Amino acid sequence: MNGLVLTHVGLEDVSASEIQQLISAKDVKTAPGRIFFSCKSEQDLVDLCYHGRTFSKVILLLSSFKLSGVPDETILKDLKKFIDKTAVVKCERVGTHDFTSFDVEQILNKHLSEMYHVIVDHKRSQTVFFLLIDDQDCFFGVDFSGIDLGRRDYRIFLGTDALKGNISAALLHIAGYETKNSLLDPFCRHGIIPIEAALFATNTSPHKFCKEKFAFATLPNLKYKLIDKETDFKGTIIAMDDNFKYVSASQKNAKIAGVVKSIEFSRTDLKWLDAKFGKNFLDLIITLTVQPGRSIADNTVGKIYHQFFYQAEFILKKTGKICLVMKRGIDLVKSKAEEFKFSILSERKVMQGGEELTIIVFSRN
Repeated sequence: MNGLVLTHVGLEDVSASEIQQLISAKDVKTAPGRIFFSCKSEQDLVDLCYHGRTFSKVILLLSSFKLSGVPDETILKDLKKFIDKTAVVKCERVGTHDFTSFDVEQILNKHLSEMYHVIVDHKRSQTVFFLLIDDQDCFFGVDFSGIDLGRRDYRIFLGTDALKGNISAALLHIAGYETKNSLLDPFCRHGIIPIEAALFATNTSPHKFCKEKFAFATLPNLKYKLIDKETDFKGTIIAMDDNFKYVSASQKNAKIAGVVKSIEFSRTDLKWLDAKFGKNFLDLIITLTVQPGRSIADNTVGKIYHQFFYQAEFILKKTGKICLVMKRGIDLVKSKAEEFKFSILSERKVMQGGEELTIIVFSRN
């Protein structure tokens, strides 16, 4: 049985590693934004949907082929075992073609209805077939996730510069976070990074409260189990910001996520971090920092970065690390890091929609 997982470009290795941790996947291969693998049963795909944190879609892969015009009914053969009363084909297209995703859906859904005498339901279909067209490469299968697995239902109180949940979860992997570590987000904004850390630390599914939304829940003849294996957490996760509005939003989002008791919330200015924590207290700092732009000048941001690394040099353990998400000001943050003798361990580009993020991990020299 073959599976296909879609993820953000730049996170393929992170998602591939997570897949191998969650299930007994074999023949794992990656391509931009995609991970291919083989698994034992449909339950493995269910487990990926429910427990996966860093990717966006899970597909039971039925076929792959090269594009030679608008896909036709030939890709719809031998689907009877997946179909009962309602079904639909959805198409996602990347690249330049002389047809649209809507054109493909219209054609294939017409054939699907005629071939299997099924009702095509675009809103609440029992079976959702998914076709990905990426330039000349096509992948067709059964959508097990249905929803965007990168979205989080707890993300209610938001503002600007909000990270997606699966990218925040990926930061934990990239930074090497372990539940025994003490973790700080000093620019927590809406609390997404600390919440994802708490979900990971307590082994709580990020989709615990939206089980009914999965596409596999309505698949005909599918028997599955959703197993929660939550654990107690006695570590340290701190959500901090100098803006009370952000601290309050973080706390409310964490309450919705069910992990508010696993996070410490604090309204604290950067300049007081040394007094609050003391020397060599923290293992990790993971954050989306202040970004230079129209609303805040480079000089002001430079002063914030200077204070940030000055404080980090004091409160981090000798083995401590910093993981920063940057949209702008990359050269500026690197220069300030070097000034306080932090070196770059890793750097990567990750796409969040059409926006490019730079993720940098620093360690102390």
